[in-house]
Amino acid sequence: MKRKQVRIDMLQIVDDPRKVEDAYARQYDDLAGKVASLVSSRSGIIAEVGCGRGQLTIPLAKLLPRHRFNVVDKFTGAYSRTLTLLNKALSRAKLTRRVKVHKADYLDWLREEFSDKYVGVISSEFLPEIDSYELRMFLSECYRVVRHGGLTIHSFLSPIARNRRQKLMIEADSNPKWTKTPPKEWFSPRPDQVVSTLKRAEFRNLRVKRIKSNPIMRARAAEHLLESWDVKSSFWKKHRTRLVREGLEIPDWMIISGRKA
Repeated sequence: MKRKQVRIDMLQIVDDPRKVEDAYARQYDDLAGKVASLVSSRSGIIAEVGCGRGQLTIPLAKLLPRHRFNVVDKFTGAYSRTLTLLNKALSRAKLTRRVKVHKADYLDWLREEFSDKYVGVISSEFLPEIDSYELRMFLSECYRVVRHGGLTIHSFLSPIARNRRQKLMIEADSNPKWTKTPPKEWFSPRPDQVVSTLKRAEFRNLRVKRIKSNPIMRARAAEHLLESWDVKSSFWKKHRTRLVREGLEIPDWMIISGRKA
C-alpha cells in the first residue's frame, strides 16, 4: 500500500463569516484536483454517493469533461433543501447534461445498478454518516458496480486531531452534548479501518493521502461555521474566548482509494 502526504503549509485565517463558504469551497477545489489525478480512464461514468449540494461534484466534473456522473443522495430531513441548491449549482455550471441526480437511499440505489458499470465510485464526507456495518456493505457494493481496472475513492476529515483547534472542532461535531446531529458511530472512521475494509472487499493498489488543512475560523467566522454544522449555541457560549482568540481549524483531509483488479 502506497502512502503519500500532501502538504499545504499556508495557513488561512478567516475572521469574516461571509468568507467561510469561500474558504471551504477552496478546500473542495483542492480535493477535486487530487481525486481527478487518481482517475486513469479517459471517459466513462462515475458514481458519487452522498453528493450533497455538489461541493465535490461540480469542481470534479469540470476537471473531467469526458466523464459523466450519476450522483445520489436522500435529500431528506435537514438536507431537504439541498436538492434545489444542487440543481441550481449544476445549471449555473452548465453540467446538467453530464450529471444525473438521483434521490434515493444509497444502498437501495447501488443494489439496483448493474455490475461492472462504473469506472469509479466516489464519496466525500459520506463515510462519517454511516457506521462500521454499513461501511462494509457500502464498499462491497462499490466493488461490485465498478468495472475491472476501475477505482473507488473516498475523502473525509481525519478523526485524529493535529492540534487544539482541530480537536475542538471534532468535539463540537461529534459530542451529543454539543451537536444537534450526533454521528452514528464516529466523527470519521479511522483511515486504517477504511483500508482494512477495502481489502476485505477485494480492492487492491490501495492509496492513502493526507492533505493538511489550512483554514482557521476565528471569532464570528467560527460562530458561523458552528451554526452551519448544526452545533448548539451553548458550545459557542462556553468556548467563546478561546474561539475568538485561537479559533477552530478544519481537520486534515484523508483521501483513500483502491482499484478493482
